[in-house]
Amino acid sequence: MGNVNKNIEEAARATAYVMERHEEIKNNPLRQKYHFEVPAGWCNDPNGFSILGGKYHLFYQHMPYVSEPGDYKMYWGHAVSENLVDWEDLPVALAPVDECDGGGCWSGCALELDQKVYLMYTGLDARNGMQQGQCMAVSDDGIHFTKTEDSPILADTLCEADKKDFRDPYIWRQNGEWNMILGSTKDHFAQALLYRSNDLKNWRFINTMAESLGELGSVCECPNFFEIGGKHILFISPHGLNLRKSVYLTGNFDYPAGKFFWDTYGEIDWGMDYYAPQVIKDGNGRCIMIGWMNSWNWMPWCDGTYYTSKMGWCGGMALPRELRLDELGRLHFEPVQELKNYRTEPAEMVSETAGEEGISIETADNSHCEMIIDFNLKKTTAEIIQLEVKSNEKEKVLVNLNLKLGEIEFDRSHTFDHLKSKRRCSFRSVSEAACRIHVFIDSASVELFTDDYMTCMTNTVYVPENADRIKIRGIGGMVKILKVQSWAIKKN
Repeated sequence: MGNVNKNIEEAARATAYVMERHEEIKNNPLRQKYHFEVPAGWCNDPNGFSILGGKYHLFYQHMPYVSEPGDYKMYWGHAVSENLVDWEDLPVALAPVDECDGGGCWSGCALELDQKVYLMYTGLDARNGMQQGQCMAVSDDGIHFTKTEDSPILADTLCEADKKDFRDPYIWRQNGEWNMILGSTKDHFAQALLYRSNDLKNWRFINTMAESLGELGSVCECPNFFEIGGKHILFISPHGLNLRKSVYLTGNFDYPAGKFFWDTYGEIDWGMDYYAPQVIKDGNGRCIMIGWMNSWNWMPWCDGTYYTSKMGWCGGMALPRELRLDELGRLHFEPVQELKNYRTEPAEMVSETAGEEGISIETADNSHCEMIIDFNLKKTTAEIIQLEVKSNEKEKVLVNLNLKLGEIEFDRSHTFDHLKSKRRCSFRSVSEAACRIHVFIDSASVELFTDDYMTCMTNTVYVPENADRIKIRGIGGMVKILKVQSWAIKKN
């Protein structure tokens, strides 16, 4: 019982500290207006994204007392929403105060069973070289959690996979059994391991569900597994794939063998700041995804320094997205419909032509807005369609749609980003007669969607408060704009 009380007491202390700090920073102009953002301290991976008691719950990796990664001694933060846009901060759920997780409460999942909420997570055992084991906590009210006395309930891979990289449980119910995927590695090749249980506590190893021969990286993190459109989808966030961060595999699952046979491989988001997405199926049958909007220092565009850390917080989530699968097994990621309820002061511009000097776009709030822009590519002579946002001419973000090379470049090298980062990906629509881009701008982020929502680019962006101009220009010719629809986005 002592261990139980320690978690509750430390969670309460951390919550009080975070909310006190939140009062000091909540009006900072770099705080996001319509994205979920940590109230104070550090935030990374979403955990336990779920529907509990009819509401959307978001748990997340959290360090209440510091706003940069530091020693990675993770807690679990917690928030709840009825509409995926308005989030209410709840008390901290897990604190790393027990022997099994004294080095940190790492990523995992949540589920509801017999009117109780269970959290399954990876605990770092500080007594044993930060050995990773799977632990459990339970709650009667879905807010205050106690850890089970028998944690870790799974402390060994029960196979030849590495016991030091053994983490991030994802659990689902199928054929009357609990199934759990864990990320791991063997000989520096990523593996997703499958286990089964009848009681959530006694687990048996079934199979290496999916493994890398190099194409899935060296370590599998944050696996998610779900079904959509008659196909099974596996999400992983791999280490060792250089510029690739979060990928999806589409294929078929043989339940008796516990083997996933995949045939489609895609990137979830090509931006610099999207990682560890989790997926739920809601009451309307939608597959909804949410992911962390930031980067780790092992990614090429991040050196482990974070612009807002010195201000008392760092980390949040990208916009929730609804998934759909096309006939070729490719996923499309569209911002959830609930966001339309926050559109205000609509504006529209039609049939314009822009050259090197560009034309300006004005919304009711250029720093917190949504735009849908349609281009006529057949009548465009420019080699590059350039969208300039968050600009005061000196600081700015450039999105270059390169029609000559069939590429999109997101360029934040003219912002406070000291690494002067750029990110490129393919632009599928270059071969079409027309294309559409859908853009969301918030205080410290830009999210771009195109190619019928197959291509997404999510990036944090830090510029002065007066950097709010928006322009479209053609480089090397003229660009034909069919229509620009725009809205300010405001929450009550």
